[in-house]
Amino acid sequence: MTRQTFWFSGDSAGEAGTSPATEFAGLRGYREGEEISIVGAEAHHATVKRLRLGEVVDVVDGLGWRAGAEVVAAQNSRLRLRLLADAVADPVPPLRLTLIQALAKEKRDLQALESAVEMGAWRVIPWGATRSVSRWDTVTKRAKGREKWRNLAVSAMKQSRQARLAEVSEYLESGGDIVPEPQGAETQSMKPAANTIFSEVEAMVQGGTAVFVLHELATEHLAQMLIPLARAGQTPEDIAVIVGPEGGITAPELTAFTAAGARPALLGPTVLRCSSAGPAALAVIQSQLGSWRGTPPESR
Repeated sequence: MTRQTFWFSGDSAGEAGTSPATEFAGLRGYREGEEISIVGAEAHHATVKRLRLGEVVDVVDGLGWRAGAEVVAAQNSRLRLRLLADAVADPVPPLRLTLIQALAKEKRDLQALESAVEMGAWRVIPWGATRSVSRWDTVTKRAKGREKWRNLAVSAMKQSRQARLAEVSEYLESGGDIVPEPQGAETQSMKPAANTIFSEVEAMVQGGTAVFVLHELATEHLAQMLIPLARAGQTPEDIAVIVGPEGGITAPELTAFTAAGARPALLGPTVLRCSSAGPAALAVIQSQLGSWRGTPPESR
């Protein structure tokens, strides 16, 4: 029987007595026999799953640490666990993968996010593209949208038995101002953002990230573009993939991405939906350069 996985978050650590001002250290330093509490939605999840006393579960902290534990108490708002062994750290992945995903209709952006995290994405950036039907153009939408994406990232982390939680970054657009909140809203209106997705990509490239923008008019295949990186033995630590909305990336956007240092890439002879293009690209990268590869290239 597959063991359930639970997330030991900063909220749980706070319940255990850690000061809010203290940086959350996760499971690092926890020893066999020590007890921890899981609170909030995670504890409610345990109730729904009808966990029994003594049942063995896995615990991860989103920071790369994990431990096996047994249930010693289960209530609606709190799950008490006793560690069966010292917490251990997962190996650090050879690549930090980022997916820049345009908002899309029919929850296809959420499908892309979920699959990308399961495939080992380190970071996901929500992007309001020119042709995105949906937009996070108010403070409230941005807060709710990012929270929804982060919750899904947590779920995907647990589903794929990972110990590291992918970062869901701030929402960025191709350009344009933020729509002010209506009068009487609880939140304050947000000032127009000075940065765009293009300035973010430019900063990433300048920092050493290899960025590929998927586009059907590209002439080079992503798989072929990765070969020189492996042969040279200089694989970048960070690789990012940009995926547009269902309507596609506009010509001005493609030009701006290219000017920022991103390289247009083609996945294959077929055109994939935005829900599958990003995860497919990450799978190609993982299999050739990342943690999915079998035998490292001879040049390494």
